[in-house]
Amino acid sequence: MSVKFFKSLLFKSAQIQTEIEREQNRVWPDWMRLLKLKKIRLSIKDKMLRLARSRPDAAAYFRFSPVYIRVRKGR
Repeated sequence: MSVKFFKSLLFKSAQIQTEIEREQNRVWPDWMRLLKLKKIRLSIKDKMLRLARSRPDAAAYFRFSPVYIRVRKGR
């Protein structure tokens, strides 16, 4: 598994998640665009999981758990 490829998938997934959030925050969200973005993000996530499972030692390096980010408002 190429770490570079995995990182690129992770970056693409984050970009798509940002687009999903931006679309959801619009006054009139385009539900077809949201559906397409979510499907793309899900396929990227599946690719990442397949890559991580393809190597027996990958579990030590990649743990899929939620990351909580604290956002400061008012600045």
